[in-house]
Amino acid sequence: MTRLVELDPAKFVRFLADLWTQRNWQTNVQPRGEGRYLVQGQRGDGTKGLMLVLPAVEMTVETEHVKGFVAHAKKRGVDTVVVATQGEFADAVRGFTTSHDVTLFDRDELGETVADEGLEQTVKQYTDGEVFETAEVEFGLPFDLPEPVEEALASLPIAAARERLARLLGDRGGDGGGGDSGGGGGESGSSGDGDGRSGGWKSVGNTLRDGLPSSVGDLKSGSPPSVRVVVVAVLLLVLALGFVAVLGPMVDGLGGPTGGGGGGDEGGVAVSALSSASADSADVVARWNARTTDTLQVGNRTYAAPEGERFVVIGLNATAGGDAPGTLPESALAFETDGVSYGYQPLSNATGFRNGGLFAPDERAHVWTVFSVPTNATTGTVFVRPTSEDTVAFVHDRSVSTDPNDED
Repeated sequence: MTRLVELDPAKFVRFLADLWTQRNWQTNVQPRGEGRYLVQGQRGDGTKGLMLVLPAVEMTVETEHVKGFVAHAKKRGVDTVVVATQGEFADAVRGFTTSHDVTLFDRDELGETVADEGLEQTVKQYTDGEVFETAEVEFGLPFDLPEPVEEALASLPIAAARERLARLLGDRGGDGGGGDSGGGGGESGSSGDGDGRSGGWKSVGNTLRDGLPSSVGDLKSGSPPSVRVVVVAVLLLVLALGFVAVLGPMVDGLGGPTGGGGGGDEGGVAVSALSSASADSADVVARWNARTTDTLQVGNRTYAAPEGERFVVIGLNATAGGDAPGTLPESALAFETDGVSYGYQPLSNATGFRNGGLFAPDERAHVWTVFSVPTNATTGTVFVRPTSEDTVAFVHDRSVSTDPNDED
């Protein structure tokens, strides 16, 4: 079984937000305390997404962990609701979320998504180059089937089951699903049912068919223990139900097909923002928007990005979140892309933080900053450096101006 490698909790959250930004979502990440994070997503067509992330590896997610979140998401009319963890989901959670149209992702399911959609390079940004870990079931005892089960399996038409399984799974993909699943061309493959991954079902079906034994004797003598367990489970399902049930494709809670996202413009860098506090507790609340450009006009001066780079312009409408003034100096902002963090790009005789980064309560101030990033950057995250004295909650708002000449 292929699963995603364990990631540092903060990197796991940024990885999930990155997957959404690659699917043309504008995202905000907000810590919610007790090791929980919310990833808010919105698309240009008004589609809303909300993801609860519980990144602890040792955690078992129970129903009480997700009930309030699901109720909140449904009340807000969220279109795509996701719960993700590096731990495990209790069986009761899977039943509850299925009935409420909520998608679950653990490391096994995320590993399948990464493999199916060719997203290995995205994962490598957050690791030392490793993407998957393979977990195999090990047994120290000889493998013997209980006599009633062995007799029942011996009476099964295993050869027919092999072909039936491969045919049903193969039909899921159809012959038209041979699109490139690597994601490099902006599409992850398509087929008659439009799930973007069905082209791989035929291959899966053939693999299972070839892996099933021709007889129970072959099963007992020729297969490693971990394979035998899987095969017996499949055969018992056939025995119990009288047919092979093929589940539909996993709901793509991470959004639509991979494509060239942008910070407000086609082909630009898809930008997300990582808050250091929730909006109701942050020292500064910053509503933000972003765009990508090769040149920047400030007054009567034009600034060109350095060779091999382009500008990401961030506009912010900020205000103090409490009764006291809040501070967010330009130097506290950073932009991370492809695992590299960049400070703001100084411009000669121009600044977007004329107020010095001091924001009064209930008084909105418009500021802007610019980062210079490599031209091949496709996604990036704005965040506040850990050395910042005040916490900041970022809220994406497409109405915020990214033109340095606007007073907003």
